[in-house]
Amino acid sequence: MNRTFKILACAIFATAFLAPAARAAHVVERIIARVNGEIITQRQFEKKKADLRADLAQQYSGPELDARVNDESKHLWRNLIDQSLMVQKAKDEDINVDTDLIKKLDQMRQQAKQPTIEDLQKAAEETGINWEDFKEQIRRQLLMQEVISRNVGSRVVVSREEMRKYYEQHKEDFKSEGMVHLAEILISNTKYKPEEAEARAKAAVAELKGGAKFSAIVKKYSDDSNAEQGGDIGLQKMGVAAPVINAAISKLDINENTDAIPIKSGYLILRLLERFSPGIPKFEEVESRVNEALYGQRMEPKMREYLTQLRKDSYIFLAPGYVDTGADTPGAALVSERNQ
Repeated sequence: MNRTFKILACAIFATAFLAPAARAAHVVERIIARVNGEIITQRQFEKKKADLRADLAQQYSGPELDARVNDESKHLWRNLIDQSLMVQKAKDEDINVDTDLIKKLDQMRQQAKQPTIEDLQKAAEETGINWEDFKEQIRRQLLMQEVISRNVGSRVVVSREEMRKYYEQHKEDFKSEGMVHLAEILISNTKYKPEEAEARAKAAVAELKGGAKFSAIVKKYSDDSNAEQGGDIGLQKMGVAAPVINAAISKLDINENTDAIPIKSGYLILRLLERFSPGIPKFEEVESRVNEALYGQRMEPKMREYLTQLRKDSYIFLAPGYVDTGADTPGAALVSERNQ
């Protein structure tokens, strides 16, 4: 999935969770919204506001925090309704993400370095997380991703000519001090005996030279926490790493790998994904970033257009005093019958 697409999806999803009406019927409390067959209670809404404040408090404080909370709270209802509509659309389209859910949980298990999913569940519950609700949140996010991919993302196309034109108009935006985008395989000498670590490093290099996919070798051999993300370590400034690493990287072309480099913690194998020359890079060096920029510009309005249409085809009720900023006429009565 395109990186900008992921960012847009995450911005829409947040981590909100709407309880189906059937489940919430057992809780006696004020219902302040209904989106077709799903409800939102006063308690759920207030919790989402508290979660929002807690997230923003990691970056802001004092009056600036209050201002940010007030600003982003304006769209809280919009985001909650967006999520509910997309999950219901997934059900209408018979989308099944059970396999993806298992894969996602297994990725989390590996990142948390837990032997089994049951161990991951136990660790989560020890922190106060309700495991079934946790899985349901992930399942909903996966459903929403698939709905966006099918109904919006697949219709957003950016041609190479459009990318070149955008690049010419925004060259300064891509100016840098010189960067490299790297992925890594880290083989730990604390997890393995020195001779075992060396043997694994040599085996990984041999398989790469034999034509194996880097992502597959990362999952097979790497001991770093980013193994499930293909070993991606993002953009790094040129020349800031240790001399032996800088020298190895300087010899690489795009999508080439280094040999195993001995380091203090074991062995490192690096892959060069992108290289950005100092100053204004060539178009070819930033083509993927140009594509992301244009894709993001087109994706956002298409998403709102799609979600606005879903609202028109749905029954949405908000208690007085609450506003859905994603509606055609925010603040108006948002009640319509589906399929009338």
